[in-house]
Amino acid sequence: MRTTGWRAAALSAALIATTVLGTAASASAYTTGATATTAATAPPQVQRIAGDDRIGTAVAVSQAVFTDDDGAYAAFIASAASWPDALAASALAAQYRAPLLLVPADGQLPEQVRAELHRLKVEQVYVLGGGKSVSDRISAQLGDLALVKRFDGNDRYDTAGYAASVLADPGKPLYIASGAGFADALGGGAAAGAVGGALVLTDPARLPMSLSDDIKTLAPSSVVVLGGPGTVSDAVVGQLKTLLPGTPVTRTYGADRYETAARTSAQINGQGSPSSKAADGVQNLSAVMLASGTSFPDGLAGAAVSGPSGVPLLLTGKDCVPASTLAEVRRLGAQRVVVLGGPTVVSPAAAALNPC
Repeated sequence: MRTTGWRAAALSAALIATTVLGTAASASAYTTGATATTAATAPPQVQRIAGDDRIGTAVAVSQAVFTDDDGAYAAFIASAASWPDALAASALAAQYRAPLLLVPADGQLPEQVRAELHRLKVEQVYVLGGGKSVSDRISAQLGDLALVKRFDGNDRYDTAGYAASVLADPGKPLYIASGAGFADALGGGAAAGAVGGALVLTDPARLPMSLSDDIKTLAPSSVVVLGGPGTVSDAVVGQLKTLLPGTPVTRTYGADRYETAARTSAQINGQGSPSSKAADGVQNLSAVMLASGTSFPDGLAGAAVSGPSGVPLLLTGKDCVPASTLAEVRRLGAQRVVVLGGPTVVSPAAAALNPC
C-alpha cells in the first residue's frame, strides 16, 4: 500500500572521471570483431570494479565514484535479489546523484553498506520495495543512520511509478520497460539518468491504471519504450499515445538485449551529447561501463552513477563481448572501459573485450 512521502533536494555530485577510476590495462582484442561506424585509433584501457558479491560490487561502484569530501546527501536502497525495484531505483539514483546500494531481504544490514552510508554522510535513504523485498528490520537499521522513506506500491509497477511520481522531475523524458523481464531495460536506467528522466515498469500487455496516473503526474516531454512488441506490446504504446496526446512516444530495441543497450546509448550520445568531440566530430568519452547482460545487480548499480556523468552503460556476455556492444564502444571512441562485477559474472576474456 502506498504511503505518503516528501522529496529532498539532491545536493551531492557524482562524476565518473579517469582520475577516480584509476589505472587500467589495455584491451588487446579490441581491434578484432564487429565492424564499427568509427574505428578507434587505440584500444581503450580496461578496469574492473567488483566486490565479493553483488552487494559488495554496488559498494565498490559507490566508492569509485563518490569521494569522502563530496559525500552524498541521499542513497537508494533496493533488494539484492529482486531486479524490478532496483531497476526503478537506478534511474532515480542517477537523477539524485546518489549511489544505489543493495541489501538482503532480511537479517542484518551488511557492514559494508553501513560503512558506505557512514562514509558518504548520507542524510536521506530511499528504500524501494515492500517488506518482502527489504524487511522492516533492515529498514530500522537504516533508520539508525539516516532518515528513511520507503516506496511500497501494490506491485512492481505501482512501486516504480509511485517513486518516480514523487521523486523525479516532471517534464523530462520518461523511459518505460517491461516489468516481466530485465533484458531490454538494463541500459534504460543509465539513459534516463543521462537526460534527467525517470524509468518506470509496465505490464507487457497493458498499461496499469496506477501507472497511468503516475505518468500524468510526470507529464513527460517524451516517452521511450524499451524493447520490441514482443517485450512491450503495441497496445501499451497505443495507450501511452492516448494518455499523452502530442507527446512523442517511440521505441528503442534491437535484435537482443545487447543491441538494445547499444542503441539506447547511441540515442543519448549522438549529436549534442555532453561528451567532448575531436576536430573530426568523433566523440571522445573518458569511459563506458560494461556490465553483464544476464545478471542484473552490477549493471543497475552502475546505471545509477553512469547516467549523471554521461558515461554510457553497455552490456556483455559472460565470456565474450557481442558485436553490437563492441561497435558502440568504437563509435564512442571510448578511452576507458570500466567492467562491473567479478570474473564469475564477466570473465577475463570478456573483460579483455574478446568478441563473440
